[in-house]
Amino acid sequence: QEFEIDQQEPFVLVTTDRTVLDFDKFEDLQDESTLHLLQNEDQAPSVATKECIKFTPHYDTVVKSGMYEYYASQGQNPLPYTLAELIDNALSATAKNTGMRTIELRMLFDETIGKPAVIVLDNGCGMTSEQLKNWAVFRLSKFNRKNVKFASEQEGYVRPDPVPRSLNSDISYFGVGGKQAVFYVGHSVRMISKPAGSPNVHELILSEEEFKRKERNKEEVYNGIITNRMPGNSSHVKNDDERFLHALIAEESGKASFTAVVITDIQPNHVTFLKDDFEVWTRQLAHIYHYYIHGVNGNDLSSHPANSNDLPKIDIQITLREKPPRCPRVINIREVEDDMQSLYINTAADRFEFMAEQDGGTVEGIIRYHPFLYYKETYPEDPSDDDDDDTECGAQSQARERKPIFECFWNGRLIPNTKVSDFYWCTWNKDPKLPEECYRRLSGVLFTDDRFKVSNNKLTFMDLEQRLKQKETLFTRIVKGQKQRGIEKEFKQWLQSCHEKLDKQIQFLGYKGTITRTDVAKKKMQQPWGTFSSIQWDGKKYKAGQFVKSVKTQPIVYGKVVQFLLFGSYKGDVFATGGEVEVALEPQALYEKTKTMLISKIDQTATDKAIKKHIDSDATRLPDILKVDWPESNPWPQNAVRPAGTPFGKILDCLHTTDSHTIVVLKSFTAQHSKWGFWFKKIDCLTDLGKYTMTLNTMLSEGNLTVLGGRSLPSYTLNFTIKEGDAERFVIGPVSSPLVVGVPFNIPLMIKDGYDHPAKPPDLTPVLQCRLVRPLYSSKIYCSSSQTNLLAAELKLRLCFSGKPHSLHVPRKDNPVTAMNGDPVKFNVEVHDEAGNITANPKQIVRCQVKTLFGPCWTDAGIFVASVHLQTFLLTRNMTEELEVLPSTRVSSMELCSRDDGNLKLKNKERIEWPAGGMLENLFYKLYDEAGRVVPITAEIASKIKVNWTAKVYAEDLIRGKLPDIQVPTQVKEERFYQVSYQDQSVSISFTIMTLFFFCTVLDLVDQYDNVTKALTSTCVKHLSVEAEDSLMNLCVCLQESSGSVVVTGVRFQSGTPGPKELCFTYKSYVARVIVEVSPGVPAHKLTDKVLNDHGIATPFLVQLCDEWGNPSPDQRVVVGLRCSPPTLKSRVVLLFPCCSTRGYYQLIFQGLFNKKCISSPSVNLTVIPDPNKPVSLSVEYDTSAKFPAGGKFPVTEMIFFFLPYRDKEIPQQVGKYTIKFSLQVDKIKVLSSNQVEANQPVKLGPDSQPPTPVVSYSESIAGRTLVENMTLNIMDSYGNPTGGNLDGKVNVSIKNLSGENKPLPLFEGKTSSCQLTVMEKSPGEDGSSYTLVFKPEGFTLSTPLEPYELLFHFYNDVENQQKMSELTKKKDELTATVGAYKNIFSTYNRLLQMLTSKIIFVCIISPCKMCPQCVLGCSHLYLKLPPCDWSTTLCVCVWFRNVGHLAFVQDDTAARVISWHIYGDMDCVITRTTEAAKRIYDSTNGRQQVMPLDTMFKGSVDRPLPHIRNGRKLFEPPGNPVHARQLLMFPQDHDSCNNVFRSLLGETILIDDLDSGNSYRKAVVQNNIPCPTILTRQGERISSRGKFGGANNKAPAMLRYMFGAPYPQQYYTLQDQIGLLSEYRSLLEKKLTAEKERSDCLQQIQSPEMLKKQQDMDEKAKQLEEINRQCASTPMRQLKRAPDSAGEPSGITAKRTRQRSK
Repeated sequence: QEFEIDQQEPFVLVTTDRTVLDFDKFEDLQDESTLHLLQNEDQAPSVATKECIKFTPHYDTVVKSGMYEYYASQGQNPLPYTLAELIDNALSATAKNTGMRTIELRMLFDETIGKPAVIVLDNGCGMTSEQLKNWAVFRLSKFNRKNVKFASEQEGYVRPDPVPRSLNSDISYFGVGGKQAVFYVGHSVRMISKPAGSPNVHELILSEEEFKRKERNKEEVYNGIITNRMPGNSSHVKNDDERFLHALIAEESGKASFTAVVITDIQPNHVTFLKDDFEVWTRQLAHIYHYYIHGVNGNDLSSHPANSNDLPKIDIQITLREKPPRCPRVINIREVEDDMQSLYINTAADRFEFMAEQDGGTVEGIIRYHPFLYYKETYPEDPSDDDDDDTECGAQSQARERKPIFECFWNGRLIPNTKVSDFYWCTWNKDPKLPEECYRRLSGVLFTDDRFKVSNNKLTFMDLEQRLKQKETLFTRIVKGQKQRGIEKEFKQWLQSCHEKLDKQIQFLGYKGTITRTDVAKKKMQQPWGTFSSIQWDGKKYKAGQFVKSVKTQPIVYGKVVQFLLFGSYKGDVFATGGEVEVALEPQALYEKTKTMLISKIDQTATDKAIKKHIDSDATRLPDILKVDWPESNPWPQNAVRPAGTPFGKILDCLHTTDSHTIVVLKSFTAQHSKWGFWFKKIDCLTDLGKYTMTLNTMLSEGNLTVLGGRSLPSYTLNFTIKEGDAERFVIGPVSSPLVVGVPFNIPLMIKDGYDHPAKPPDLTPVLQCRLVRPLYSSKIYCSSSQTNLLAAELKLRLCFSGKPHSLHVPRKDNPVTAMNGDPVKFNVEVHDEAGNITANPKQIVRCQVKTLFGPCWTDAGIFVASVHLQTFLLTRNMTEELEVLPSTRVSSMELCSRDDGNLKLKNKERIEWPAGGMLENLFYKLYDEAGRVVPITAEIASKIKVNWTAKVYAEDLIRGKLPDIQVPTQVKEERFYQVSYQDQSVSISFTIMTLFFFCTVLDLVDQYDNVTKALTSTCVKHLSVEAEDSLMNLCVCLQESSGSVVVTGVRFQSGTPGPKELCFTYKSYVARVIVEVSPGVPAHKLTDKVLNDHGIATPFLVQLCDEWGNPSPDQRVVVGLRCSPPTLKSRVVLLFPCCSTRGYYQLIFQGLFNKKCISSPSVNLTVIPDPNKPVSLSVEYDTSAKFPAGGKFPVTEMIFFFLPYRDKEIPQQVGKYTIKFSLQVDKIKVLSSNQVEANQPVKLGPDSQPPTPVVSYSESIAGRTLVENMTLNIMDSYGNPTGGNLDGKVNVSIKNLSGENKPLPLFEGKTSSCQLTVMEKSPGEDGSSYTLVFKPEGFTLSTPLEPYELLFHFYNDVENQQKMSELTKKKDELTATVGAYKNIFSTYNRLLQMLTSKIIFVCIISPCKMCPQCVLGCSHLYLKLPPCDWSTTLCVCVWFRNVGHLAFVQDDTAARVISWHIYGDMDCVITRTTEAAKRIYDSTNGRQQVMPLDTMFKGSVDRPLPHIRNGRKLFEPPGNPVHARQLLMFPQDHDSCNNVFRSLLGETILIDDLDSGNSYRKAVVQNNIPCPTILTRQGERISSRGKFGGANNKAPAMLRYMFGAPYPQQYYTLQDQIGLLSEYRSLLEKKLTAEKERSDCLQQIQSPEMLKKQQDMDEKAKQLEEINRQCASTPMRQLKRAPDSAGEPSGITAKRTRQRSK
């Protein structure tokens, strides 16, 4: 197809890989290549394109066609190895990824999403269309792809650099495995790939069925199509069996590059294997890629955790999805821990690394040793083996049996079918030092690169073992990366060490600790010895406390195991080849010792029964019974109670044994021996009180032992108690001290028996006799009773402390006390006890409170009388003193006056007018004290007088009370602020001068030659007059005596138009005229400019800077700003001023600033008027009495129900009165709401009120023929509300049959404009029939035509039937209306009851789930800490917060103290939002309060990092934990504004731990040529930005008046939430109670007698209505012959009959 391209239109010609063709590349282009003609290189294709390719097999297909296939997998299922081929390709594709390399295997066996499929997905570099074509060519390996024409240079193979374990991902190799794998798994494959940098996705489908079809049709088999499409476009997928592709393709969006291999038509046996043997084949894949997913050291669980950051960035995830309800199975093969390499690595105790070099190739090797532990070999078993024969001890006599040692890995990937048995240096040569089984405990692995060839399917090596076993192969051991020669010797030494140190046959359990044994002769062997509680040996377990018997010892030992001993330091259970056991000999009564022997000496054949029998036979020789007798027949029973001094009688004991042949020798200390036993003498010394235990023990004569072998010898125990005797005397106990006056105290009397024990007191009467012996009190106490008399005792006491505080006493000389106002008053307050002694209390506080007696004002005598009320705690009486406060002589007020004008007295903040350019002279001041007395001015006082208008102040004038003269500005209407202050007492007075313009002229009398005569005198002034065309005011005429001239000032034109004016000066007969130019004066009214709201001012303002005389100034140092008054007007200084405010008058004020001083400036008045195109309110007109059917739909757009929980557009189902609110969305933020409801769109025609049903006849009487009379039709909406008042049209009236039958229609006459429509005389019509009168609107311009109004009427031929039916119809209408009204009432009440019931249910549902009182009140124990400042009271429109100290919280106390001290001068500064608010605060406090407006703060950019951080990295490791001070501040509100405030106050200030760290940090920062800000330390020191530290100014005090508070505790916010929940819960309860009450009232109203009466009335009316309907139906009608069929005609024009029929 030919086409043309405009010469001006750009275009490019690109391949499907977006390679732009030039002449050179076009020459190399292959025939039948697909090209794209685009406007530019990056243009996205609008539709998917197709590219025809050919992939004729490479010639290697024939040469190497005899390679092994997957079926040669040595009897194993080859499916995991086919999947490994696809993973190989994915690993190669992701080799250059900088981030995570992700490979997914998805097994989709869920029939709900399509037929079974296997998907291999990676995030690698992807394939271009050319590379995808190369992949399709069979056996086109990476080595010969560079020979393909038009191949890019990067496709030429470059061998990767050597890496450890050859993990170079260079395993996609031959161009065979991928095709063989996909067609072994299934019968069709879809390749989907997107290369990096390309906007297109390339897709290729290879299908066995398609190959067969082409072969049958004799087509080119190796032709195919690559589809180039946009990512995410799955429109080309039409097959329902592949509908899962839609979800897969949808994942393409957002991916830079990827490749997906989708295999379909999976063979059924493969599906079964993948489902049933999921663990088997995932374990095999984890084994194949073990070192790719775990790193060079493999899955060594002891060296790094599974989630270590050092793991390779390779994720191979497998997902198997089956038909629901079975859950998908997902595993990352890194999580597999039972693959063979993981088992080899984690069961090995040591490893031997070596290297083999052969013919330029290098092989890395590892041999691992799996020791014998306890009675079991640790060489791992293959989990896939089914042999479970090793259950008994010693069953594993051989570890590896005859299996090869080494598994082989090629480029880091397992070659499963090649294993190397051993090498010459690691084969057992019958060495007697090492048993053969040690060589069977070896496992190993060999790592090779691609210099050793493998088969195409990567199942076997071609010649690896043969090449390694050649003599030329050089083996060396690798130790810490260094080669060591003599590998055979090194290996044997290593293996022998493993055998001696690692092979363990006894397991020591229950480690207890490490001890030192002194029973060992050699000191080197005395420590350390580990102790254990048990061992496991040959399948038997021995533990502490178990009976054992020795073997091959002299003598044979019987006893219990104490512990097991193993030489060395241990921390837990271990294995060892041997050890020792400590045995306690049995029976202990005979031996009482332990013995240590080798564990191997334990007789394993001895049983516990035999050992115990031998021990029991030795234990029968011990004594058994001890008997006790009382010869004097005074036995003491058990637990006897005896008084002190009772004698203890004689005792006789006898010893018996169970074995008559046993001889026991007893040794006695206090017993008398007799042939019958042992005698104990009488004991009389039991006088101490308490519980006693008398024990008679049997003791061996050797060692005096009472316990033999852990068994106690026979003994006798008697328990008894010695109590106190009878009372015989008493003593006085210690009296509590100190003794305080007025405080009662006790004197303890202690009753004693004869042995000085406390005794029970008898019936006694103590008598106390006291006498005073200074400074002691002496007392005697007597106790007597009827039974006994006790001795007297004397007591002497010393009173050393005064009593409790009782009253206050103020010693004084003057009454009342006088003091000057402001001076301190001192009171000496004494606290007295009851006796008048001065006393004190550590916790006592005396409080002084001043109360006025004679009012808050000064008395006539100048004295302020007050009462000082002294009170304290712990007192029963307070006192009051009178205090006279005299007014002080300090300066308290100031007065300004002018001596030139005696009437000029300036008040504070007064505004005065003064001529422009004039001078305010002779201004004097006076000072007054608090009593209003004049304060004499001294030099000291004068030195404290300050003025703000000049710096030149003369002390002599100030002492005389004179102030400097004031030079009034020359500009008219300029206001200037002046202030005089007395600094010491903060007394000041201020005033404002507003300049006015006064015309001034000088008059002189001259002679005829214009010479001044100086003849004017002071009396001439009275004869001088001034006249003008307009009225003048404020004239001032005075004589200058020095020159003899008359000066006329204050000439001011009160009215008139601008222009030249003539002034006439008259003095007697002399007249002089002066012409002056009058310009417009000060504005008398404001000229305003009208601006639409939210619009700009089209005309820009030109601001001219002038000097004080009005001359234009070229100075560019002046800053001009703009502000609005009132501030609600929003503006910004640009060419146009957009305004946004409410309607009203506003003023734009231009502000100038020069050298930080304000320059007076003009203002512009604006009037903001509403924009007619901008809606600001929503007005709705609606019929408030409109009714809607329940459950219907509202026809409005937006609505909100206030009293119902509905938020959609449905009408509520409960009957009641509702309020509807309409809203209008103006923009994204602003919403207009209505307060009323307006009618909807017009839809129909209807009357104001429903007329009665007409009953007419063709009689001559017009009353019997009237259809409609006085009926007004309105245009209405669908709800009956009148609308459409502005519509124009007409209404046509016609008649139609009600039933649709073809019967004659009555004729009528009249017009719609008239008030009456009647049936014509002699009108045709069927007697007794019903017709419909139709009012049809026409001519209205509406999108939907209006519905007509239809009125039913009855037609009769005779008057009698007409009158009868008319009465019935009228009565029927009345009854129908009445019954309907009753039903409406009952329905309303029922729906109201239903609504109230629903409301109660709704509240009951909400309250338990959201406002459970148990959940809320259960937290009442939480602690609530009140905040230091109430934010709700401090927030204001103008004043933002109270002060800086309340803006933030600091958690750390030390940081809060040092930061508060650092900005202490700003802690009480008030932050305002605007400068106007700050100025008002400044004026109200006379400048004493610091203020800072937010609108004048510089808002910086993002926070800078600390100085030691540059470009995101640290220049050095900082000491002392530095941090920006403002980062420690927590702002509860308005974070951005608070952050801006403290950025201005703190800047880049740093907080650090201590002073040394601060100096070190500053030094390191400065050495990097970086300025260092101020540094604060948590200890309270400060290092300034200049490096200065030390001194009082750089040390924070211990206590501060202002300091940042701590943040609120979490309980505060918790309680706030709980309070809110409780409030809402209370509201819900109130609503529930209200609803229940309303429902009860409604139910009561429904059941009231009035409603029951209405129900009865309605039933009666309904019966009457039924009767009337029956009568209407049964009324006989006469059939009369009438005129031919005729139709009623429209009567809009004429009343005559027309010939047309209505349809």
